[in-house]
Amino acid sequence: MNVEVAYESIAKAAMDFVGSRSWDAVWAKHTILASMVEGRWGVIRSDITDKKGDPPRKELRSKAFEAIRFLRDDLLRTTGQRIWGLTFTLYPDGKFNIEYDYNKPEGYEETDEVITGDEINASLANLMKQGKKAD
Repeated sequence: MNVEVAYESIAKAAMDFVGSRSWDAVWAKHTILASMVEGRWGVIRSDITDKKGDPPRKELRSKAFEAIRFLRDDLLRTTGQRIWGLTFTLYPDGKFNIEYDYNKPEGYEETDEVITGDEINASLANLMKQGKKAD
């Protein structure tokens, strides 16, 4: 994947949300956590935003989310900055605007540490031993 393909994937999902409606712009606002991406879409017509409608089809949504994770990783690699969200706005002439959100969601703790089942079992066993010693 490259940046152009990523933008195209996000645009295809946004256009799927538009469907047969008339529009002046369509936006896709995404939050990016560890490996999870969440999306919301809206269609703008005559300065009124319509958020109603079915989300893009699953395969287009999946490709868009993959593209967003790619952009997050690419920006981190090239700029050293981590994005936590992005808003993609597409216009009927094919031009688009993309805004990156560099602010980590309040209260969100991201960790690379993974606790295995064996570690959990060992920890519980230690707690049980400590409990028996206290008796």
